[in-house]
Amino acid sequence: MLGACAALMSQSALAGPIRGGHDDNNAGIHMPNDFRRFQSTYQKNIRASLGVRDCTNRNIAVRRSWDEIDDSTRTDYLRAVNCLAAKPPKMDKTLAPGAVNRLDDFTYIHINQTNIIHQSGYLLPWHRLYLWQMEQALRDECGYKGYLPYWDVARFSEDQTQSKVFDGSMTSFGGNGAPVPHGPRTVILPGLAVGNFTLPKPAGSGGGCITTGPFKNFRISLGPVAKEVIDPANKYGYAANPRCLSRDFVASSSAGVMNWANATAIVASDDIHALRTNIEQLWHLNSHTFVGAEAADPFSTPNDPVFYLLHAQIDRLWAIWQGQDLERRTFAIDGNRTFFGLALDFAPDVPPSLATVEDPMDMGLGWRPKTKEGMAMTEGGRCYVYE
Repeated sequence: MLGACAALMSQSALAGPIRGGHDDNNAGIHMPNDFRRFQSTYQKNIRASLGVRDCTNRNIAVRRSWDEIDDSTRTDYLRAVNCLAAKPPKMDKTLAPGAVNRLDDFTYIHINQTNIIHQSGYLLPWHRLYLWQMEQALRDECGYKGYLPYWDVARFSEDQTQSKVFDGSMTSFGGNGAPVPHGPRTVILPGLAVGNFTLPKPAGSGGGCITTGPFKNFRISLGPVAKEVIDPANKYGYAANPRCLSRDFVASSSAGVMNWANATAIVASDDIHALRTNIEQLWHLNSHTFVGAEAADPFSTPNDPVFYLLHAQIDRLWAIWQGQDLERRTFAIDGNRTFFGLALDFAPDVPPSLATVEDPMDMGLGWRPKTKEGMAMTEGGRCYVYE
């Protein structure tokens, strides 16, 4: 099953490199016309669906690529992330004694829900609301003036260090981790009734602490969770484990894989089953695997602040697909209620069942919205479009 998640597709000749300096906003690989048509249809249909109250053309938030926002907005976003890192958690710390700041509220609930919100029908709606919660926290609690940016993965698929996300500057998320000799590993995913369900983790070109950018001295506490040996006394990594932020770039998970050809294949999916399958097989796992280290732990991956841009890109692909036919696709759902439909270790005899739009989702801090609340982009307090 996980082999399918790691499936790779060859680079298409739909797009070519732009010749230009690294500081040029035209750096990277041109968006091909096929993808641009899907994006334009989505944007047109979203704006045409808006009324004159609540979410309107006048107040709709615009989420843009990190490579397209200006340095002042990047600086403000990074300041707000560090602001949340300096605030105490809101959660009941008896649930996760290692939680030390507001960001850990987000990491904790992601750990807690991982076996429900991955490889399931909740992947897309749960993470949509999760991103919105972070966007609101950055704005309401730390005064960020912009909106959630996304990592324009396909634009820099052949060399992600050319993106302003990973160029190592003080307006980036830093670069790779320091090179540390290591080989591939196989880690256990706890919490499943089958026991010792494993995930291969390839060795990248880093592995150590990041040494550049505004997070080079960043400290994290929760996790890791997916490990070669699981400690029953700390199965989900809720105990304090202070350490640096590490990365381990795996170039082969991006180059020739997370390219415009596969991005176009995702938004061109015929139905919700094909969309979810394509996102999982072509994009989701590969995104996390490329960043590696903390970001490659399926449970505690939000420890790396770039997580939110990574998932904003996935949300963008879903949004563009929905936007081709808002009436039929906004509330389309596909998948089981748990990871691959597998029983959880605390309920080993529960058979697999399909997720529905009426199912509640646990978003943390007592919020349990129905799944359908995480599906529309311009209803229920959400009001945004990707450009």
